[in-house]
Amino acid sequence: MDIDNRSEIIDSSLDEDRLRFIANHILTDFYDKNPEISLSFTTPREIQELNRIYREVDEVTDVLSFPSDGEIDPDTGDEYLGDILICVSRAFEQASASNHPLQNEIELLFIHGLLHLLGYDHSDETQKEEMWALQNEYLNQFNIILGRKPGEDLGY
Repeated sequence: MDIDNRSEIIDSSLDEDRLRFIANHILTDFYDKNPEISLSFTTPREIQELNRIYREVDEVTDVLSFPSDGEIDPDTGDEYLGDILICVSRAFEQASASNHPLQNEIELLFIHGLLHLLGYDHSDETQKEEMWALQNEYLNQFNIILGRKPGEDLGY
């Protein structure tokens, strides 16, 4: 998993090895050989622009996922699943408002984005229930403690 930090506020306290561990374990539930993914930490301006272009929502969001449509790396033969982008300043705001560590918020958003890459969505109530149940299963499995329920409206 490639990790790219384009945010100006994240520091070395973020546990990237734990994010890789989480990714490997979740992907093992779906694949015999884990596909490649990328994770980028972005600025509010960058994620708002991408949200506007690709979702036609001109707002800062916390996480975006871009599935790759099954691309294969010609050098390795590995499948490339896609990209996850997390807005660190929004994650920080949400973690602060929820009274839990930034790492926990990043892990929640990462799992959420990864589930989107795996084909899960929450555009209707049935899909939302399925995705949220699996997301909660992984939050429990990795002992990620949150000060709010995932998806709870924080007024942003």
